[in-house]
Amino acid sequence: MGSHDLKKEIAFSGKRVRQKMSLALALSSLIPLLILCYVFYTYFMPLLDPVAHSRDLLAVSAILVFMALLMAGGGFIIYDIGSALTRAASMVTEAKPGDALKGELAVVERTDEIGTLMASFTKMMSTIEQQSQEITNFPKQLDQLTRQAFQDALTGLPNRALFMDRLAHALARTERRAQHVAVLFLDLDRFKVVNDSLGHGMGDQVLIESSQRLLDCVRPEDTVARLGGDEFAILLEDLDNTEGATSVAQRVTESLEKPFLLDGREVFVTMSVGVALNTRRPITPEELLRDADLAMYRAKGKGKNRYEVFDPATSAPALNRLDLELDLRGALARGEFVLHYQPVVHLGSGRIIEVEALVRWQHRERGLLQPDEFISLMEETGLIIPVGAWVLGEACRQLEEWTAQFQPQPPLTMSVNLSARQLQDPGLVMVVENALAESHVDPASLKLEITETVVMQDAPATLETLHALKALGVQLAIDDFGTGYSSLGYLKRFPVDTLKIDRSFVQGVALDTEDTAIVRAVISVAKSLNLSVTAEGIETDAQLSQLQSLGCDRGQGYLFARPLAPEPLRLALAALPRAAIARTPASPVAPAAPPVMAPPERVEPKTIPPPARVEAKTIAPPERVEAKQIEPPRAEPSAPPAPSDRPAKSAAELLQERIAELLRNRNR
Repeated sequence: MGSHDLKKEIAFSGKRVRQKMSLALALSSLIPLLILCYVFYTYFMPLLDPVAHSRDLLAVSAILVFMALLMAGGGFIIYDIGSALTRAASMVTEAKPGDALKGELAVVERTDEIGTLMASFTKMMSTIEQQSQEITNFPKQLDQLTRQAFQDALTGLPNRALFMDRLAHALARTERRAQHVAVLFLDLDRFKVVNDSLGHGMGDQVLIESSQRLLDCVRPEDTVARLGGDEFAILLEDLDNTEGATSVAQRVTESLEKPFLLDGREVFVTMSVGVALNTRRPITPEELLRDADLAMYRAKGKGKNRYEVFDPATSAPALNRLDLELDLRGALARGEFVLHYQPVVHLGSGRIIEVEALVRWQHRERGLLQPDEFISLMEETGLIIPVGAWVLGEACRQLEEWTAQFQPQPPLTMSVNLSARQLQDPGLVMVVENALAESHVDPASLKLEITETVVMQDAPATLETLHALKALGVQLAIDDFGTGYSSLGYLKRFPVDTLKIDRSFVQGVALDTEDTAIVRAVISVAKSLNLSVTAEGIETDAQLSQLQSLGCDRGQGYLFARPLAPEPLRLALAALPRAAIARTPASPVAPAAPPVMAPPERVEPKTIPPPARVEAKTIAPPERVEAKQIEPPRAEPSAPPAPSDRPAKSAAELLQERIAELLRNRNR
């Protein structure tokens, strides 16, 4: 019952009680008094003459009896009300603190207005008792709320809010004096391993013990706080130079060298520390904490279990990366991503048979950014998933537009790169299916490219995903082939259609015998597995001629065209719907040179040497190929590195050895 309803009930019951009191007073005093006056003047006076009025004695007696009854009734009502009020007062007086809250106050068992008034008094006392209890407990509750708001529940240390408040006050005090404030940002190394192996309970014990060790390393006036997870911070005031802060950082790292005893076993946990001072002024608490955080990540990058002092010069890339991440989170919503397309040319006919979609970021302040400036950042933040879905949808839409406009024969193929994060996404197959359905593109015209390293990260799971994608009807390609360490067994099991030779091998294909042998081996194995081959990074005529002689199917690179915006590529497709794409002259082309797209009238079939002529000049008999492949390293002009210095053999080198063995067996 609310306080308003309780007041109404008490007022109504009190009014009824007052009415009863008035009636009782009338019965016991006013009415008997009037009757008494009437009897005195009417009957009592004549009684002074007993002879004349002896007959009225009976009437006078009856009136007196009736008057006595009226007075007795009024007196009883007054007594009843008085006793009820006395009982109520006794109940209130004898009640113990908290009885009203527990519902233990006695209740008068009456159903009339007095009982209602008593019940109202009881409820009123319960409300008063409850409010009194709340007022009494308010300081305790306030103290508890304060602890929850400004203290870490696990370690009892100040939390981030209290630390930032103290840091703000410390910085304000240093504005009036020459001393410095230092912030130490601390992070436990490999703490996740403790949680995963020993459980979160043991991890909490490590955090509690670590907080106690940190408190032992600082002065009583310093602040040690837990910012969250396995991150701590220390606030040091009244420092003259950096040495005071670095000495504390050194003590912290040394204090954690002693093992933690957890459930009967020793656990070693180290800590990386970042140190930052307010050497530049003014500086906000957030900026100083950020500087210490950046220094801590530098310490982790240099091997962990150490401290690093913030240096603005070395931290500029990290600050730039942080700003870029903030801009990246809204880039997709602002429509700042665009696609450029690089043609893939059939080396036999010179026709554009495929285009590769490459994402670019049209930054509002920094201009057009290349993928290497933001792709890794999208991988870390998980933004590669929505951006990758947009790339798939936009590439399929563009392919549908070009297909409807030019109707190329054979149909144009669109290649789209998939990252490691996308390949691990359980919704990837649905994203590809939706992109195909919305654009009405033939699934066979879409090729998804996955790098060799990504394919081998989790081969069994990757194999399942690739089979699901292949079931949609799309083509699959392994990009940067030869740079990873995939086995021939997995290459045979993967449902791929194309191998793309990495540009690092293509660059030396006309100059280095080892690169040439690797490319030859890759092409041979691809042909034996009925896979097409695409060479990346073709930049010179010599590279093109050598790749043609080796039987490479397709190629892309600056020799043909750089990645183009949709409109320039549309004009190229319109001008050369079924002709060969022109390439640059025979002189070497530098990687930074602009693309040369010749006008339609200069495109001639003779721009690509006839296959027969190339074959006569460049392809050697099998025994000669074998001799070049098995030639010992000492026959090379320059001495090879020592065996201990050689890197592990890549898949391409293994393929080369396999091809050499096949050729030797055939010659026998």
